[in-house]
Amino acid sequence: MRMTPFWTDQFPRPDDLPCTESIPTEVDVAIVGSGYTGLNAARVLAQSGAQVAVLERHTIGWGASSRNGGMATPGIKQSLKEIIHRYGKAKGREFWQASLDAIDLLEQIIRDEKIDCDWARNGHIGLAYKPAHFEHQRELTRWYKQEFGHETTLVVPSDLRTEIGTDAFYGGLADEYSGGLHPAKYVFGLARAVAGHGAQLCEHTDVTHIERNHSGFQVSTDRGPIKAQEVLVATNGYTDRLVPKFKSKVFPVGSYIIVTEPLPSELKKELSPKGRMFYDTKNFLNYFCLTPDGRMLWGGFQK
Repeated sequence: MRMTPFWTDQFPRPDDLPCTESIPTEVDVAIVGSGYTGLNAARVLAQSGAQVAVLERHTIGWGASSRNGGMATPGIKQSLKEIIHRYGKAKGREFWQASLDAIDLLEQIIRDEKIDCDWARNGHIGLAYKPAHFEHQRELTRWYKQEFGHETTLVVPSDLRTEIGTDAFYGGLADEYSGGLHPAKYVFGLARAVAGHGAQLCEHTDVTHIERNHSGFQVSTDRGPIKAQEVLVATNGYTDRLVPKFKSKVFPVGSYIIVTEPLPSELKKELSPKGRMFYDTKNFLNYFCLTPDGRMLWGGFQK
């Protein structure tokens, strides 16, 4: 048993990652946080010609961006039916399309920046934990087609072995749109691309205060002040009281993962014949898949 994060244990931060030795004194945009959000924002801004500094308290990708399950699947946290009920069909369709566009954008970035991160688009399957859950999936596959024109495949119990090496579930709903990757390889590859576009990556730089003034913002760090026209806070679950009004809106949620040793090829083929990613329909759900090097990854969290 090893208690270190698997992805960065397998693929540590590259020693030659192009981070700056000293912080700039003035930039167009200061970005707090070097996860996927901060780095992708820096990429777009730097490509547009802006002077950008990414300020990271620890090291590049230190948080959830190098510790997640490596699964990119359609949909969002809130039920789409609930979103449509609250905000109408047009808004619901915008949210759904955005989730699809995000996966396509991820693939485009990986391709354009030539990031070697084991990206594979083999789809996923939601596994019915109860018979009633499967009946809900039966209705859901029709609803996706009717509302969004999105094709999914209902997997009846008798066909389940074509997807997963067990009869423990009551069927499932397969979606080919999803993709998987190696999170650490992606975040470090993205950081290298961002630096290549001219953004400055500043590790071990703790932002302690942000103050608006007549010319933009004064960003105070433990390595000195930075003047910025704009500031983007991209700290996700590691958001603290740096911007007090964010603290009540953004908070961490635990999701824990274990992996096995590499599995024999026959066992891999039995467990996941199509190389799918999986999750079940329990309220405290499990998610699992084979890693690029053939381990079984297993995680879970409260829905």
